[in-house]
Amino acid sequence: MPEKGRLTLITSGETFTRLTGVADYSLLMVQLRSDATEEDVAAIRSAAGSEVIFSDKREQSTSGTYLAFVVCVYGFLSIIALVTMLNIINSISMSVSARIRQYGHMRAAGMDGRQITGMIAAEAFTYAFWGCAAGCALGLPFSRLLYDFLITAHFPYAAWTLPVRRLTVIVLFVLLSAALAAFAPAGRIRRMAVTETINEL
Repeated sequence: MPEKGRLTLITSGETFTRLTGVADYSLLMVQLRSDATEEDVAAIRSAAGSEVIFSDKREQSTSGTYLAFVVCVYGFLSIIALVTMLNIINSISMSVSARIRQYGHMRAAGMDGRQITGMIAAEAFTYAFWGCAAGCALGLPFSRLLYDFLITAHFPYAAWTLPVRRLTVIVLFVLLSAALAAFAPAGRIRRMAVTETINEL
């Protein structure tokens, strides 16, 4: 990438050694906190010594790029979450509508509204449980594979860890979606007369 008459070439360590013949070259990057002072930078420069090339690049801020990346990623995740919620609600609603006559026969046989709600909720949460189980079984290995390929391959000190907090948020979101999907059609059935549900096509 040309910059002020210079050419910056990014290579692997093996390629650098083959091109330059230098085998003991190393690069150490230090990220300071926002409250770091000039005295801190001077202390690091002094500790590095005169044989080390010291470059201060605090002016090259990447906060704007990072913010744009975060907005794009979380915007995409929000769309996926909305589609997931609508899919859960639509699936349960269609399942209840397909068996509404059966629910009518159960109500005629003496089943009350709480029992109807419990049946629909059990179906919804069964879907939610197996959906979360399948998503974790497929998503977590894929997440680790991508992390190893994109991060660990370039930064060996970085290690993949189980995203417990993110998984907790996802599970709570799916459970909330399942609850909304169950109680909406259950309330509709409770408001309908028994004869109306039996005669429903």
